[in-house]
Amino acid sequence: MLRRSLCAVLIALGLAGTARSHEGHGDEAPVAASALPRVEAESEAFELVGVLQPGGVLLIYLDRWADNAPVDGAVTVTIDRQEVAAARQGIGILALRHPRLAQPGCIDLIFSIAAGEEMDLLTATLQIPEPPASAVPVHGWLDALREAPMLLAAGLGLLLAGLVLGRLSVPRALPPMVEDEPLVAPSPVAVVKPAKLPARVAGILLLIAAAPSMAQTSVAEPPRRMDDGTVFMPKPSQRLLVIRTQVAAPGDALATTQLVGSLTPDPNASGRVQPSQSGRLEPGERGLPTLGQRVERGQVLAYVTPSYTASERGTLAQNAAELDAQITILAARVSRLTTLRGSVSDREISEAQAELAGARQRRAAIQPALSGREPLLAPVSGTVSLVRAALGQIVDNQQAVFEIVDPDRLWVEALAFDRISIDAIAGASATLGDGRSVELEFVGRGLTVRQQAVPLNFRVVNPPPDVAVGAPVVVLLRSRRQVEGIILPAEAVVRSAEGPPIVFEHTSGERFAPRPVRVLPLDGARVVITAGVNPGARIVTQGANLIAQVR
Repeated sequence: MLRRSLCAVLIALGLAGTARSHEGHGDEAPVAASALPRVEAESEAFELVGVLQPGGVLLIYLDRWADNAPVDGAVTVTIDRQEVAAARQGIGILALRHPRLAQPGCIDLIFSIAAGEEMDLLTATLQIPEPPASAVPVHGWLDALREAPMLLAAGLGLLLAGLVLGRLSVPRALPPMVEDEPLVAPSPVAVVKPAKLPARVAGILLLIAAAPSMAQTSVAEPPRRMDDGTVFMPKPSQRLLVIRTQVAAPGDALATTQLVGSLTPDPNASGRVQPSQSGRLEPGERGLPTLGQRVERGQVLAYVTPSYTASERGTLAQNAAELDAQITILAARVSRLTTLRGSVSDREISEAQAELAGARQRRAAIQPALSGREPLLAPVSGTVSLVRAALGQIVDNQQAVFEIVDPDRLWVEALAFDRISIDAIAGASATLGDGRSVELEFVGRGLTVRQQAVPLNFRVVNPPPDVAVGAPVVVLLRSRRQVEGIILPAEAVVRSAEGPPIVFEHTSGERFAPRPVRVLPLDGARVVITAGVNPGARIVTQGANLIAQVR
């Protein structure tokens, strides 16, 4: 244990010494992320942001000015009357290397952009501050290569010393307590195999060797909220969160009113299946139907066998026997009167025949109650949405065994508390729970007030196949009254920490300012901003909720 602790101390001291030799001062605070020099330029087509990384590398981010989408184009930069082409690092990301970028001072830059058939020329000024007096200047590749051998030698020496101490501290296996065979004297000549470095040690060596190249990578800058309330969102974070914008343009829209409703089946395309009398449930030829099964009108879903007590069955049997005797007597009378036709009036013969037919009908009505069963038929074609059936179950005539709904014919029932909004309905739409929007057709309204509101019925145009009957929806009524404002996607509006709705304006390349707004719903996917946004401003339409979470 002592040797392992000594090994760990030596390695830690070696790493600390390496860090001090590279940083210059171990107690120095890290440089703030906002200290990186930046340059911004924009036109009606493009927006360019350049971030100067340690080592004199200028990372250039090229986007569309209107929607903030990355542009895959070429950029040539003029520095001190010398044109330098930026190297492409990805879609809309380029890297510019020039010795002048590593020197402090003010640099005038001219960016020549070519993206497909579009070309543009942007000018900007990059201010490179003087390095702090206590800071160590950033070394280039040649300086790193000159100093690296000494650092690597010191680090490798400490690492090998720790490796040797670690190998010596490994416990060795004890000799066996019982020896079955005599010990053989070791050979005077021993073959020593070269030891293999562990995978962890090899990884550390690779990291030490790659240290000069890692020093040249870009510095990560986290998003943060500024003191003035704006949000600083670096371009790499904007690419990661897929931030998109839209130029605010005034327009006209119909005034809307929100209502709360639910999906209901069309009364002409849905139905309930229930028996006319109590009995025991039996399956049909294809068994009992299941949820989601498609059935056709008139299809037998199940059978109900009547169930009676002993007294009820005895009464039915007695009535059947009496009817059988009466039918026999009436049949004989009709036969006798028929043979006496001519001497007996036709009226008497027809009355006897009618009495016989009535007796036979009463006997036929009793027969199913004695030995027959009632079929349960599907009233409409559709999908089985409710099943309350089991083999051998006793059901009564007030219980619905199956419910059938046609998923292609659905309605929406909503409650309107404002009578003014329903007097001039120009159109309607409904927003489902998952955010999808469906168009509605107004069917009618009720004359009876329900829950202090007027019920309204709408027909769903092309309902989605996976919606559930009874699911809550938000109904948007469009009236014939025009409203002036800025039409934006609904996801552009988010709630602030205080509660009121806000949108984020893209004020500069990496700044987003919250703007309190007044919002009216337009449909399930769009809203109308009536106040709070100026025409021509760039408003975030995708990723606004992610920007609002930056603290």
